[in-house]
Amino acid sequence: MAKGSTVKSGGTSRIRFVMVEAEIADGDIGQITQAIQNALRGPAPTVQRIASSNGTKVIAQETPELDAEVEVDDEDGVVVDVIPRQSKSKGPRKAAPTPNVLNFDLTSEPSLVSYAQKANPKSDRKRYLVIAAWFKEHRGLDAITADHVYTCYRSLKWPTSINDFGQALRKLKADQLLTSPEKGSYAINHLGIAEVEKLLSGGE
Repeated sequence: MAKGSTVKSGGTSRIRFVMVEAEIADGDIGQITQAIQNALRGPAPTVQRIASSNGTKVIAQETPELDAEVEVDDEDGVVVDVIPRQSKSKGPRKAAPTPNVLNFDLTSEPSLVSYAQKANPKSDRKRYLVIAAWFKEHRGLDAITADHVYTCYRSLKWPTSINDFGQALRKLKADQLLTSPEKGSYAINHLGIAEVEKLLSGGE
């Protein structure tokens, strides 16, 4: 008996069952096997009937989330190997590691507290810019990290229930308000400084 098969994908269980035993013209084999594969991959359980040229009917039952390998047996009919495909479960997104608290001067004037109170940022985006601007203009530090932001949040008693302290830094870089001189560090540019100056002058 001549058999042809496709390459099997991974899986931990295997079910083999005979779909039909019949003499089928060679020209009908490709159409029938393709229809069976399509039926097995469908999302909803339905029944599909395919009629070959010699009157033989093949009934394919759809099975959700299955990958099918079809073997054609010229004498015995169509044999289908069904190999379940494990779907990847999407669980809750894990929070990034909590940043470290750094030790640096927060109290020398202009202190972080007085600078932040004057700017009065209402969103995390603006708070990040205020922190970056304060470090650049009053502590001579061009680039900051998530650790710097986290330390300032703790000092200012701002909410620290943020899953990833680096995400807003990356977003501000994408918005071209920060640059990244090296991986994990971010420096405020003139556009970011302009936004902070607007906050300091009483604008929103």
